[in-house]
Amino acid sequence: MKNPLAPRQRLRAPLLLALPLILASAAQAEDLLLRLRHDPLNPAAGLQLSHVEKGRFASQSHHSEPRDGDLVLIARDAKGQELFRRTVGHPSRQWAEVFNPATGQIQQARALQRDGSVELRLPWSAQVQTVDILEHSSQLAARSALAGATPLKRLGRTELDQLAAHSTLSSAQRSLSTTLATPTGSTALWSSGASSQRMDIVLIGDGYASADQSKWVSDAQKINTGILADPLFARYKNSINIRRVDIVSPQSGVSEGGVTRNTALGTVIGCYGIDRLVCADENKVFAAVGSVTAADARDVIIVVANSTTYGGAGGNIGTMTMHPQSIEIALHEIGHTAFKLADEYEYGTCDASSEPGEANVTRASTRSTAKWGSLISSSTAVPTQPGSYANGTVGLFAGAKYCTSGLYRPTENSRMRALGQPWHVVNEARAGQVFNSYTGGSDTSGGAVTVNGSLSGTGASATYPSGGNGYHQSTAGGAFTLKLSGPAGTDFDLYLYKWNGSAWAVVAKSEGSASTESVSYNGTAGYYYAQVKSYAGSGAFTLSYTFPK
Repeated sequence: MKNPLAPRQRLRAPLLLALPLILASAAQAEDLLLRLRHDPLNPAAGLQLSHVEKGRFASQSHHSEPRDGDLVLIARDAKGQELFRRTVGHPSRQWAEVFNPATGQIQQARALQRDGSVELRLPWSAQVQTVDILEHSSQLAARSALAGATPLKRLGRTELDQLAAHSTLSSAQRSLSTTLATPTGSTALWSSGASSQRMDIVLIGDGYASADQSKWVSDAQKINTGILADPLFARYKNSINIRRVDIVSPQSGVSEGGVTRNTALGTVIGCYGIDRLVCADENKVFAAVGSVTAADARDVIIVVANSTTYGGAGGNIGTMTMHPQSIEIALHEIGHTAFKLADEYEYGTCDASSEPGEANVTRASTRSTAKWGSLISSSTAVPTQPGSYANGTVGLFAGAKYCTSGLYRPTENSRMRALGQPWHVVNEARAGQVFNSYTGGSDTSGGAVTVNGSLSGTGASATYPSGGNGYHQSTAGGAFTLKLSGPAGTDFDLYLYKWNGSAWAVVAKSEGSASTESVSYNGTAGYYYAQVKSYAGSGAFTLSYTFPK
């Protein structure tokens, strides 16, 4: 048994402040959407709010470890106490990737600074009085250090409420006063449930003139079919929706090969002097898609260029063309944008100074310390030599996230290393965790649920269910059961939280000295969620739980 007076005890006081999920209650009436814009060529303008919207929609609660350069938004109450935090990619930073169409191997990759936008949804309870926006870095990795850093921007409740009211009341006037094109409609191509509990993928075409609209309908259907044909997406097809948004461009085709074309979303092939890199005006894209979709119905946006040139890109929005192989680029970029997976190739600038937050890359060189160590067979050597085992065998393969050494990937060759490859089990587990975060990973009938996840290191945590508003409502109460199984040599703990009317509080926990934990709790009606937290170590885990209806 762990010593209750050990240093661990001192970590429990701020535990509720460290939660990566929303502060919600039955009294919470609204959520908040922020659209942030940053243009590095106009540093005086700083980080800008281009759109604020209030309403009832699902907050973004799927958890991932922040990466250097990400923005961290910290919500505080009137006393300055942290209520919750959210992480989102920096709007002006993009990792540009170009793949060889013949081999699927990475050909060129580099960091870009560009005028970009990003959206983030937050709970907007009456307790929230300020929102601080900070930039995450490895130097500020500690929660206390980040909390004490000077924010890039501080947003007050009154300011945000006023901006939201302006956004709502004057959207028609703003549309008339700008050069933004207006979509002509949208159509569901694949629907498996409510947007508040699904990953919503939106396809919007650019360079499709009036005469090209029937072609756009056909092209969008081909992409829809291609996404659902991928084994991973086929497996989780009931966790996603796919929607087509129609918008008419003044000219047919997009800007490429030295020819500039006037299009609705300003798409360019070969942007920033990089062949096959496809860029669109993200401000126009978010405005267009936002005008015909709900705030929680556009989790992944892909702009489709009306061109057969091979190319695409990822980032805050994805881009692709109608080249037959471009769907592979789109899937790889969804791996970054939606699943927060790292690249598993070596090309680029290496930084192996700290443990990466992504689930598919690690500094650990032993089976007992690797994030996915529990998935490595005892007969597989570690580190693992390429060519020694069938592709898909889980091990520790040197070379990942732009480093030839110092970082390891889980398999020899996956979709995050080269196009056309399978995702493989570690990446699939991370994707499953994200899909479950939308659907809640829960059975609304009160049945048992099993989810797979991973923790990147000491202090990391994951919460379930995290679809919708990030909690489970039990209307009758009853027996709550949770069972956790983590990797050998680690110490993962298990907590059950309940909303007590003013804060989330631990009502049951299991804190053994290993990573096999269980909780049984007889609870009353209310709002609940589970948390898996690493006291020591990293790796993959399996959580099974039953929450009563």
